[in-house]
Amino acid sequence: MSRVEVGRAERLAVLTARLVAHPSQLFRLEELAGPLGVARSTVSEDLATLGPVFARFGLGRIETLQGARGGARYLPEQPADATSRMLAQLGAAVKEPARVLPGGFLYLTDLVCSPVWAARLGQIFAQAWRPAGPTHVLTVETKGIPLALMTARSLGVPLLIARRDARVTEGPAVSITYLSGTTGRVQAMSLPRRALPPGSAVLIVDDFMRGGGTAKGLIDLAGEFGAKVSGVAVAVATATPAVKRANPYLALLVLNRVDEGTRWVDLEPNLDLTPAGLP
Repeated sequence: MSRVEVGRAERLAVLTARLVAHPSQLFRLEELAGPLGVARSTVSEDLATLGPVFARFGLGRIETLQGARGGARYLPEQPADATSRMLAQLGAAVKEPARVLPGGFLYLTDLVCSPVWAARLGQIFAQAWRPAGPTHVLTVETKGIPLALMTARSLGVPLLIARRDARVTEGPAVSITYLSGTTGRVQAMSLPRRALPPGSAVLIVDDFMRGGGTAKGLIDLAGEFGAKVSGVAVAVATATPAVKRANPYLALLVLNRVDEGTRWVDLEPNLDLTPAGLP
């Protein structure tokens, strides 16, 4: 962006667009002030104006950090009542009879692969897990990728995708086998050795969890790199088994039962949003 002289209304618009386009990214005040042709103090005043507006309308939070390395960043957040309404809408969509598949499975692909829903759910995951300080988001190459990508975007951290088969184009990889909770089969997953530095904090994201077998495989894979797992975030988890192989976890919807004959789906939104399994 070229250096131009702009009025205050224009500055507020530019600052808003730049911060919102880069969630969780910390901008130094000089980075924000330079293209606008104003002093750091002017941008600081503009941010002080934007902060309360964002809070009043539930648009997220603008966080300012003081000091020589200080700056500002936008954190995508929303009030609890807005999240509750969103999860109620999601639950209503999932309960549509047409989603029931043979075997009692649910068709969720259009929802988890929707840019709108993936962004909404990714923001909820990010808001819930941000205090845990994840440095990476990890998923496996399935339908959970869009959710994981949007979660990583909201957190401002890299996305890592564990593949079913290692690829020569990604260099040496670490591979493990695990027992899939959905299929009951032993499967494999791998991650390039250079993908995850030791000491990283990983948030695992997926679309669906029954017993937690896949999530446990991802936890074990992260452990091979010397990384710790902040937790597991899934869009839908079954009510049974009550004890999952992956903890702590957060499910946005809890699936109690699917009646294939009547196409009845019994599920409920998780309005607590406190990850299960935390001490």
